[in-house]
Amino acid sequence: MDLKILLVDDDENVLAGLHRTLRRRFDLDIALGGAQALQAMEQHGPYAVLVADMQMPGMNGVELLKKAREAWPQTIRLMLTGNLDQHTAMEAINQGRVFRFLTKPCSPEDLGGMLDAALRQHQLESAERELLDQTLTGSLKVLTEILAVADPYAFGRAELIRERATEIARRLHVDQAWEIGVATMMAPLGLVTLPADLVAKERRGDPLTPKEEAAFHRMPGFVAGLLEGIPRLETVARIVRYQNKGYGGGGHPPDDVKGEDIPLGARILRVLSDFQDIEDRRGSRLVALEQLKLKRGVYDPQVVQELEAILQQPRPAVASEPPLAVPQDAPRVVALKDLQSGMVLTADVTTRMGMLVASSGTRLLDSHIEKLQNFERLIGLSGPVHVKGGS
Repeated sequence: MDLKILLVDDDENVLAGLHRTLRRRFDLDIALGGAQALQAMEQHGPYAVLVADMQMPGMNGVELLKKAREAWPQTIRLMLTGNLDQHTAMEAINQGRVFRFLTKPCSPEDLGGMLDAALRQHQLESAERELLDQTLTGSLKVLTEILAVADPYAFGRAELIRERATEIARRLHVDQAWEIGVATMMAPLGLVTLPADLVAKERRGDPLTPKEEAAFHRMPGFVAGLLEGIPRLETVARIVRYQNKGYGGGGHPPDDVKGEDIPLGARILRVLSDFQDIEDRRGSRLVALEQLKLKRGVYDPQVVQELEAILQQPRPAVASEPPLAVPQDAPRVVALKDLQSGMVLTADVTTRMGMLVASSGTRLLDSHIEKLQNFERLIGLSGPVHVKGGS
């Protein structure tokens, strides 16, 4: 774990004295003023602790700590000030989220004790963050595997949409693109609560009764409620909640949110989901894209434009002569006992009665493999399993 500390002051003599006294106990860097501090954090960070003087020309301590909090939120922030009035304290707390205040003059012993406390706080927060990341990863894995086993068609469809959503997010320079990818995989989770014949009816495009339509309209809110209980998925939950909202404000949920106020991830998901539905039913990407363009006010025009650009990208050229050796990602038949997590199905897997067990394009998880083996033992599969990838 990196436990470097950055001391910032506009007095070079003060910095030199503190560095000389404390360098044997701590890994210290110094910066003369706010601008130099930001440069140091950019080039030599991350820093576990940042100590800033309040009164500095050009950029005072509050301004520096605020910028540091926005760019490096994991850094513990301390402030040195010679005049800790109420206004200064409120600014530092509200904007810089300071951990401790130290009044000047401050002895090296007092500063050293405060740095020890700040480093312990950094270690505590880092441990909590690591635990949270592991909890989040585990929760998402469980939810994804539930969908993969319960509805292989929805899982395969979500995988395809996720790839396109991630590409659109990249083209639009989205910072937290992972949230859109997670929302895409979680969006159809509510399907497991509906009768299978109703889900099949909706996929065929058959007319639904008002009660059936209401059941589908409730699904995003149900899934969003599940996700809101998982730390750090608040934005993902909002994307899922608004996945069926029209750009002009129509659709569900029936509120006043519209246009740019709809989460970008939800706007991307609406475009790609409807596009995939039309393509599946009409069998044509061109027709699906044109239908999206005709429905003005329903879709974010910029997202539609980015989807069109992706679809127009040339596909990789096929080599004129086959390679001498079969590449690892070439489709092949694999026995059930040899299936591995991470392999990708290159053909649908169905039972002898024609029931879909896993869709082509599915990246196998442990739960998929268990399901395939159980179906083979209990019912029987229609044929061999075709995959690519794996070791």
